[in-house]
Amino acid sequence: MTARFAGRTTLVTGAGGGIGGACARLLAREGAAVACADIDRAAAGRTADAITAAGGAATAVACDVTDPDSCRDAVAHAVAGGAALDLLVNVAGVGSLRPTGEVTLDEWNRTLAVNLTGTFLMCQQALPLLVESGGSIVNVASVAGVRAVPYNAAYCASKGGVIMLTKSLAVEFGRRGVRANCVCPSSVATDFLASFEFTDAIDRSLFDRASSVIEGPMDPSVVAAAIAYLASDDAAMITGAALMLDGGATS
Repeated sequence: MTARFAGRTTLVTGAGGGIGGACARLLAREGAAVACADIDRAAAGRTADAITAAGGAATAVACDVTDPDSCRDAVAHAVAGGAALDLLVNVAGVGSLRPTGEVTLDEWNRTLAVNLTGTFLMCQQALPLLVESGGSIVNVASVAGVRAVPYNAAYCASKGGVIMLTKSLAVEFGRRGVRANCVCPSSVATDFLASFEFTDAIDRSLFDRASSVIEGPMDPSVVAAAIAYLASDDAAMITGAALMLDGGATS
């Protein structure tokens, strides 16, 4: 294992989940000190404990990405003791399958608040520190941000927004030394995917029109590896990218 992130400090949101946990563990194995943030403090703590048990450096912090004060506190936690912030990885997200006519306004607002506004708020709080360090942002968007997924209107809208937010930040902050990229996974084998419920109101055949040529959900470690690449010096000339991890579904 290389040490591409030795001496660097990273903040990962959604670190208690499948993708966020895999990302936090990989970055720590490659030398990063990782602040594991999640709305579920206990879940973040389990990820941090696993990292420290393996000899890495990690702490845990509760963070509600829809709350500006909570985002500010998470960033402050990451740099406590005078560390520089070198990398922000925004993984926290929510979603569900539901016919559009049945989506409540609260459900719509919640999806946009976590997936899009939460990503914006974390970036807004972290960017002054990332400018100082010449750091990087990697956001987790989705193939649903570029290709329509039925019964997923709010999720598609939010992830499309994450992609364009990322591109906008890349242009605005590129000359100030900050890179911003995002990954766009399709199905990932996580509890999040398992929570999607196919009711009788959902026409499963609508999902067949954009199947992948590489079949099956990917392991979260695949997404973590792509995030680590985009965050590393190996990707020094890459910014504003939306990297598709979709098994060829959008090809």
